[in-house]
Amino acid sequence: MSTESLPLFPVNTVLFPSMVLPLHIFEERYKLMINNCLAQDKPFGVVLIYSGSEVEDSAIPHPVGTVARIANWEWLPDGRMNILTAGERRFRIVDFAEAELPYLEGLVEYWDDEPAQHRDLPALTNKVSDTFVDYLTLIMSLSDQALPISQLQLPSDPSMLSYHIASNLQIEMNERQELLEEPSAVARLQRELVLLRREGNFLQRLISLQGSIHEEDLLWGGLLYTN
Repeated sequence: MSTESLPLFPVNTVLFPSMVLPLHIFEERYKLMINNCLAQDKPFGVVLIYSGSEVEDSAIPHPVGTVARIANWEWLPDGRMNILTAGERRFRIVDFAEAELPYLEGLVEYWDDEPAQHRDLPALTNKVSDTFVDYLTLIMSLSDQALPISQLQLPSDPSMLSYHIASNLQIEMNERQELLEEPSAVARLQRELVLLRREGNFLQRLISLQGSIHEEDLLWGGLLYTN
């Protein structure tokens, strides 16, 4: 499989295909990277940090990430910027390019989901969707809000649905990374069903013990992230 060079942005979050991620850019090396991407109309790769720090040169990323396309941007004083990125394809890092620039560049191969081959895929998709709605209902109950079920439209495509759910699950980043690295939508949905049931049980216990909590205590994906 052929490889391509891709600038890499190691961060402490996971971006999924078809999802969005706002970023605040202030480090000089990443300002350079984003400006280069804008000038060349090219994307970059978002990768979760495996070890090290994102504000030093010691960050070692996980081997699987997501291509991020810059959808919108805003320049701020001192060259800082806010950008909104949209996740595209997954990729695997095959190797790292020689350090000619102050930021990481990887040699990557793109990795799409394996074909969704499962005899009970429609039933699995419906079960995961229903369980996700139950999960969101518990979240809204804890934050003292009502969930407008009639306005909630989940993707019908299994891959899109699996990424949508993965992006909105309140779980540890290593578990999100594991979801990103699942080889197929079927495998991802099956794992998500287990996670949704686990988290749903936890939320039900929390409701019985606490009654309600503040919405700001709930960690949703897609919040503004600083490099």
